[in-house]
Parts: sequence; structure tokens; C-alpha cells
Amino acid sequence: MSKTLTTDSVEHSSRRSSGSLTAHEHLASRQKYYLGIDGGGTKTHAVVTDSNYRILGEGFSGAANPLRVGLEDAVSHIYQAVSDACAQAGVELRNIDSACAAIAGINHPIHYHTMKDALDDALRLSGIELVTDARAALEGALDGKAGVVVIAGTGSIAIGVNQDGQTARSGGFGPTLSDEGSGYYIAQTALKAVITSFDGRSPATSLAERICSRLGVAGPSDLPGVIYNSDSEPVDIAPLAEVVDEAAQEGDEVARQILLSAGSELGRLAASVIEKLKLTSTAFRVACVGSVFRSGELVLEPLRRAVLRVAPQAEIGPPLYPPAIGAVKLAQELA
Repeated sequence: MSKTLTTDSVEHSSRRSSGSLTAHEHLASRQKYYLGIDGGGTKTHAVVTDSNYRILGEGFSGAANPLRVGLEDAVSHIYQAVSDACAQAGVELRNIDSACAAIAGINHPIHYHTMKDALDDALRLSGIELVTDARAALEGALDGKAGVVVIAGTGSIAIGVNQDGQTARSGGFGPTLSDEGSGYYIAQTALKAVITSFDGRSPATSLAERICSRLGVAGPSDLPGVIYNSDSEPVDIAPLAEVVDEAAQEGDEVARQILLSAGSELGRLAASVIEKLKLTSTAFRVACVGSVFRSGELVLEPLRRAVLRVAPQAEIGPPLYPPAIGAVKLAQELA
């Protein structure tokens, strides 16, 4: 059967036969790779995806918040997570088309530029974008629609966007000034409950034995020596939130009340953002992101009550995409 060749196909065939694709054609024919990094106060999650957000490789490492673990450790953790993600995907870093790192603790311009310079040196990726972890969580959780994201991991923050593209936030100022409802808040409240119970000022709780066992001390009277140690680095108490969750699930009333309080505080953060953005009379999504929400209804129910009190049409649920994919979406915008 004879085959008719168009002018375009003749030119394409000619180039193929001479073995010389143009640079533009070579780039267009190659698979695009995108890197998204979500770095918080507890862990770092990196993903390599294609243009359809399909995860080709992912890696996990330790905390990436430079204010909590220091710049050197934060960058080391980011590099490890990225290296593992690239290795799993079978992609070299130099073949990443666009990347975005969403990192906690970089709100201040000094912290932002210090981290940006350090990542540029460590990863050597041209044009890597650096944003806050809350920005990527917002992008992934709502997929471009109006709504609010409540993030509760080591720290806490609520951030939202309305139909006009205006954004607002509440919380997120660190454990001394803010972080209500966070893992740190839960742990700190639990420690106080243990001490006041030891003093006879509040009800007995299994948290005393559980927390002392986790911290490796004999009893509550030994806690000050661990909490107020002589090291320059602050004690990382946020992981004790896991102990509180375990106790609550086994019926400890003090632990249950701590989680209910955390949920109420997170609901107040969300309500504040909802009112700032004038979303009270509209339908929108409130997405809940972070390890604190693993406690389920003990945290979600009081949050839900606080949100629906100011915005009856709001829908509370999980994010549409995780923060690391939110970072990928931002990376694709760069490309």
C-alpha cells in the first residue's frame, strides 16, 4: 500500500534519518520530573513525580525546621529525603525539571534567605522555589479552591484563601507565643497534668507512668532534670503527644480532655481565618493536615463544632492532596 507523506512528516523523517533532533524536540519528548519537599518540625517528606502528580519515588527523613534542629541538620535531612526519592524514582537530581521546597520556620526574611542559600548549595538545582510548609499544604489540600487548611503537627497554624484570592492566617508563631492545639501544646499540657496530679492539685492519670517511662525517669519529681536540662538545645517534647493519644484511646479521662482541648483550640484558629476571609455564609472545605489528627474524633469533633458555629456550610475533612504534592503543584507553576 502506498503511503502519502506530508511536508511535516518528510521534514521529520529527514531529521530522524540524519540523527539530529532539535533541542526543543528533545526536551518535548523527554519525561518531565518534578520534586516536591514538605519539611516540618518532625519529619521531611520528598516526592518525585511526573506531570500528572504520579509519585515515582519518595523519601523520608528527620525534621527540617531550622529553628528546631538547626540549619545544618535541617538541610541534611532535606538532602537525605530528596536523595532517597530520586533513587527510588531512578532519576538524577540534574534531571529534575522544577522543584519546590516547603519548609517550616522560614517566615522571617533572614531565615528564608539563609535556608534558600543552604538549599542551593546542597541540592544545586537551578531555580528551586522555597515556600513555607503552610503554603504547600494550602495548595495541595484545596486544589486551587477557596477554603481553609488547619495544620497540627509539632506546631499549628490555620491558613486560608477566599474566592477573590485573598489569604489569611492564624497562629503559627511558635511554641512560646502560639502553636495552640499542636503536638507541642498537647505534650506541654500533659506534662503540667502530671505535675499537678503529683502535687495532689488535679486528678490521677496514667500519663504520669507513661510519660516518665518514655522519658526514662523514675517518677514525676525527676521530670525537671529532663525538661530543664543544661543543653543549649530545647527539649523536644512534642513526641509525647503520642503518649497522650495512647492513654486517651485506653480511656484515661485526663488524656481525653487534653485532646478535646486541642481540638477546640484548632477550631478557634480555623474560625479566626474563616471570619477574616468572610467565608461564613459560603460553602467551602476545611482540610485537616498533620499528625495530631490521627487522634480522630477526640480532636475533630470539637474542631467541627467551632467551625460550624461560624460557618454552617463548611465541610471538614482530609486534604485533597498531601503537602508534598502541594509543593509539586507549585513547582509545576514554575515550569
